[in-house]
Amino acid sequence: MTEGYIAGSVAGAAGLVVGHPFDTVKVRLQTSQAYTGVTHCVRKIVVEEGMRALYKGMMAPMASVSAMNAVFFGAYTGVLQYVDTDLETPKISSTFIAGTVSGLLAGFISGPTELIKCRLQVSGMSGKKQGGNISVIRHIVKTEGIGGMGRGLGVTVSRELISCGFYFSTYEWMIQWFRGPHKRIDELTPFHMILAGGVSGMLSWGINYPVDVVKSRIQIDGMSGPREYTSSYNCFVRMKAVTGWSGLYRGVSATLMRAFPTNAAMLPAYSISLNFLMKLKGERELLY
Repeated sequence: MTEGYIAGSVAGAAGLVVGHPFDTVKVRLQTSQAYTGVTHCVRKIVVEEGMRALYKGMMAPMASVSAMNAVFFGAYTGVLQYVDTDLETPKISSTFIAGTVSGLLAGFISGPTELIKCRLQVSGMSGKKQGGNISVIRHIVKTEGIGGMGRGLGVTVSRELISCGFYFSTYEWMIQWFRGPHKRIDELTPFHMILAGGVSGMLSWGINYPVDVVKSRIQIDGMSGPREYTSSYNCFVRMKAVTGWSGLYRGVSATLMRAFPTNAAMLPAYSISLNFLMKLKGERELLY
């Protein structure tokens, strides 16, 4: 469905522009002990590298946002139609299943872009900069081979699979709760959709955060010397042994601050864009 591709692109771009500075802070906190907290990290980045440094690495995910969100939302819609006959009020279990499948597929697209993004986001920490997207790709292929572009792919897919299941099911649960037994989706206010999008994003990231920390560590491992970890599991075990669970939640405050506005922008943007396009086409609005 062309409308789904367009709406997915709009939603992805909206979420990315709103949330990327928070994501940069999150990755810095996850991968370095040089910062004492979110405020110190932001101040240090801006003072030492300039305001633009908060948007480092944004072009990598922006370049793939159309493809990833077309898969993300398109797969969700397709699977939901297959597992549930009532799209107006689908079962929460059906939205969870559809969400995990969409996350599984989207993870294969986001893996390489996340790798480039993370490396650019930390490139100014040691004073050694890696240039832009192409420069990073060339460096990875030169030093690790073409297979290096798949660094952290498995843990990225795992993160997306878990996160997307909770993301869509929480959003649908809140929308159904706001609607009650009588309201239609078009009777809800923008506040309801923004709140549902923001809360679902925060919950999905909070549950899944340690997986994201491991992903970030794996993807920048070896940038400044020999590799430290042999696998994602090895990274998890070693981090837990050294820092405890607190180390696996380092940077979570920046992530939750990012999750609400990003997802509050993304899901409503998708819903509004899709229904607008469907109206232009003269078809019945879809209920998301």
